[in-house]
Amino acid sequence: MVTLPRSLSLHSVSLAVFRAHIENGINVAIGVGLTGVTAGWALGFPAAIAAASGAVCVSISDRTDPLRQKIWIMGFAFLCTGFFTALSDFSRFSMPAFIIATAFIGIWTGLISAYGKWVLSLAMTCVLAFVFAMGQPFTGPAQAADHLVLTVCGALLYTVYAVLVAWLFDDRSRRLLLAEAMHAFAAYLRAKAALYNPDAQGPAGFRALIDTHAALADRLQAARDSLFARRSHRMQKKRIDTLVALLDAFETVLSSDADLEALRGAPQRELMWQLNGFVSQMAEEVERLTLALRTRHGHAMPWHQTDEARRLQAAVAALAAPDDPLVHAFTATTNKLVLADSYIGALATALDDATAPSDLADQMDLDLFRQDAPRGIGVLVNQLRWRAPALRYAIRLSLAMTTGLALTLIFPRFAHANWVLLTIALIMRANYSVTSQRRWDRVTGTLIGCALAVTFINTMPAAVLLLLIVLAVGTSHAYGLVAYRVTAVGASVSSLLLLHFVDPLVHPQFFERIVDTLIGSGLSWGFSYLLPNWERDDLPRTVRGLLVADTAFADAALRRGPVSQRYRLARKQALDAVAQLSGAIRRLADEPNTNRRVLASLGELLGAHYLLASDLSSMPVLVKLRDKDLDGPAADTSIAAARERVVALLKPDGKSGQPGAAGPPRESLTSLGGSAAMDVLARRLAHIEDAARKVARLAARPVIEDV
Repeated sequence: MVTLPRSLSLHSVSLAVFRAHIENGINVAIGVGLTGVTAGWALGFPAAIAAASGAVCVSISDRTDPLRQKIWIMGFAFLCTGFFTALSDFSRFSMPAFIIATAFIGIWTGLISAYGKWVLSLAMTCVLAFVFAMGQPFTGPAQAADHLVLTVCGALLYTVYAVLVAWLFDDRSRRLLLAEAMHAFAAYLRAKAALYNPDAQGPAGFRALIDTHAALADRLQAARDSLFARRSHRMQKKRIDTLVALLDAFETVLSSDADLEALRGAPQRELMWQLNGFVSQMAEEVERLTLALRTRHGHAMPWHQTDEARRLQAAVAALAAPDDPLVHAFTATTNKLVLADSYIGALATALDDATAPSDLADQMDLDLFRQDAPRGIGVLVNQLRWRAPALRYAIRLSLAMTTGLALTLIFPRFAHANWVLLTIALIMRANYSVTSQRRWDRVTGTLIGCALAVTFINTMPAAVLLLLIVLAVGTSHAYGLVAYRVTAVGASVSSLLLLHFVDPLVHPQFFERIVDTLIGSGLSWGFSYLLPNWERDDLPRTVRGLLVADTAFADAALRRGPVSQRYRLARKQALDAVAQLSGAIRRLADEPNTNRRVLASLGELLGAHYLLASDLSSMPVLVKLRDKDLDGPAADTSIAAARERVVALLKPDGKSGQPGAAGPPRESLTSLGGSAAMDVLARRLAHIEDAARKVARLAARPVIEDV
């Protein structure tokens, strides 16, 4: 029997297809296609193109969001499509009015960015509606009114479709977001396994682990926002149980990083390879379990690496010198990983439809774990300050778009306003790093898209080209938040094919699109230096936020009681701080004139903070494994004293922003005595205190504070 390689196996294909962005793109393509077919069947081909453009504009905001939030978002997208289509349709008959309208959309798009990530798609809906209408040749207001009506009808049809699909497939959307979190956890486990590879040393592996952790934090938050929004039915509670089990497994794996520094470079190569294989198998199992989410009533069988765990523990027990710190590190890491493997078994149990849901959803206030998005008109009012990032971004974007329009008016034969303005709006973002990356993705994606479009038009019949438009729209939507270069390719193909059907004689030279893209890219790059929001300006605040999160996490973790809601919330905030600092370092690295000493210091702080979070996460695991062997009163006293010292080290001083004064001196560890479990506790508390002292020292470096 022929065995397919992993990349071609049915298992891997299923994992690749069962993804939130893939299904979202398919749903969008179907919705846009149905809108165009319906309008074409009722009113003819020109009406189909206008209606489909309205559907495309609204579809930009059609993401995998909670049902209640989806209704509001799609409603706003529909209103914005109608308003900005009308603004573009009717302002064109007066050039001063059209210039003002162009400046306004730049201001509007920049200002609403203050509402957070979810509004970025809505902003692109506004821009796309405006520039799509720009490309229509009108001879008078009557034709403009007809186009507006058709566009609004198409937008309305798609809005109804999107809300209906969201309602019908609400549970599937939740399952997809949960599967995305599990995929991210599997990627984290693989990065963790790579660190146990004795042939791979150096900082690159540890950096990859932190990067995958940042991606995991983002996926977990998206799952929380969706799953925790509704919890009244049995299946909704089952999804919550699954996510909580995933979080517990993640925390246990994270806690094993507490001894990572000691293990890296250890001479026991065979043992390190065993750890590598054990964690890799955990990643494979987590990915396998995601397939149980493909159906509403899925089934999953717990699978433990019992034999592998037994061999691993036996290999550790065979090590000489049990009092050696390295042997202790191997023992602690192995025990935590075996416990994590059991939590993955609990994850399978939670996924299985045959098991009853727990009462976790009723015990905790899950709303505290959801992301609180800014709301209300007050958010916009607060941006009307000169130093407000959203206002500065709005001014940059508005001036860039107005300049782009002016160039197209001065050189109409060489530049086309709609494509130039769209390129500027798609590339320019509030920070320099994202703008720089999207600029190159847009240019290369447009080059590829133009080449594909020319090939399709010269070789494919009209019916196939219409199908390709729908597929390109779905592809560009699916990869908008995953791989922007793919989105640029799909958007170029769909736009150029639409132009071909609207008026093939007006735009015969597809190389014009490349010129337009280069003009828009150059303007977005040049204006990114105007009133910039440099990442370096926010670093002191980011570092202070990190210390605040670490302080709260230490206060909640350094207790002997069972895991509480307060602990879970503090853990979430501390792990989110890792992701925030990691993202800040990546953006800072792309900014011009960045001091490499600052990057090195921040990288060191990020690593220290991550290890402190691992240390603190190890406390509940230690208590779970050793609680029966601990001397109750002595353990409580030692943990309380360590908590007081660590909190004092990490807590920022209100005036200077420096870590506060150290707490009371640590008592001799020999006073704990009494059992091996107490010795383990003493070592862990000392390790946590040393990690906290390192974080506080690195955060107080002048090279960071004065950046």
